[in-house]
Amino acid sequence: MASNVLRVGNVEIMAILDASASAPASIMFPAIPQDQWAPHGEYAAGENRIITLSMASFLVRSGGKTILIDTGMGAKDRQFFPNGRLPDALNEAGVRADDIDVVTVTHIHIDHVGGHTTKQGDAWVPAFPKSKHLFVQAEWDYWTEPKQAHAPGNEYVVDCVLPLRDVADIDLVSAEHCLTDEMTMLPTPGHTPAHTSYLISSGGESAVILGDVAHTPVQVTTNWSGVFDVDPEQAARTREQLFARIADEGHTLVAGHFPFPGFGRVVRVDGKRYWRGL
Repeated sequence: MASNVLRVGNVEIMAILDASASAPASIMFPAIPQDQWAPHGEYAAGENRIITLSMASFLVRSGGKTILIDTGMGAKDRQFFPNGRLPDALNEAGVRADDIDVVTVTHIHIDHVGGHTTKQGDAWVPAFPKSKHLFVQAEWDYWTEPKQAHAPGNEYVVDCVLPLRDVADIDLVSAEHCLTDEMTMLPTPGHTPAHTSYLISSGGESAVILGDVAHTPVQVTTNWSGVFDVDPEQAARTREQLFARIADEGHTLVAGHFPFPGFGRVVRVDGKRYWRGL
C-alpha cells in the first residue's frame, strides 16, 4: 500500500499534498516566548524556530462514495501564499474531478477552499461541477455574511465560496452530519466558529481527520493556540477534549498540516501527550 494511503476497516483515506509553506513560530504563535520552543526543535527548526506546514487534502472512499475533504490553496497567485497543485496531484493518483461524488470541508479558510473554483474566462466557476458540495450551515453563514466575506484578507471567500451559490449543488448540513454509515462530521469549534473534524469508524478501526484543530504536532503536547484561531480559548478547549478522546479511544490521527502524509497516533508518555507518526 502506498505511504500516503491509510485503510480504516473498509474505508480508504488517501492524503493528497497540495502545497507546503514555512513561517517563524513567532508569527504563527506570537504569544509564546521563543525559549518555550526549545524542547520542540524537531518541529520548529533553527534559531528562528521555523515551522513547516504541509497543506494536504484527503480523498476518502467510503460506502461507495468518493469524498474529497478540503481543496487546498487553488492556483490563484495570491501574495504571500503558494499556489496549490491539487488537480495535478489528483490526476497523478488516477482521480478525475468527475470521479468525486462529494466535496466537503473542515472549515472556510484560504488553504482549505482555495481549489473549490477555477477561472473560466472572467468568471470563477466550480472546479468540481458534478460533485455535491457540503458545508456546515453555521460555518457557511458566518463566512458568507457580506461584511465578513468582503472584509480585508477574506478575498478568497469572494472568489472561492460565493461563486458556488446558485450554480453548484450545495447542501448546508448540521454539525454532526453523517456522510456515510462509516463517516460522520465531528464538531470541533474554535479555530473557526463551526470548524469540523471527521470521525471514521469501520470494521472495528477508527480515525479522526483533524482539520486545523492543530497546525503542528507541538500543539498535541502544549495545547497552544495560534494566531489563526478565531476564538483561541474555545480552540484550546476543543484541542484538549479532542486529543484526550483520541488518546483514550485509540483513534488514528490524520492531520493535514502535520508532516505529510499526516498519519499518526496520540500517545501518553510520563503524563504528557505526543504525536507519533505511523
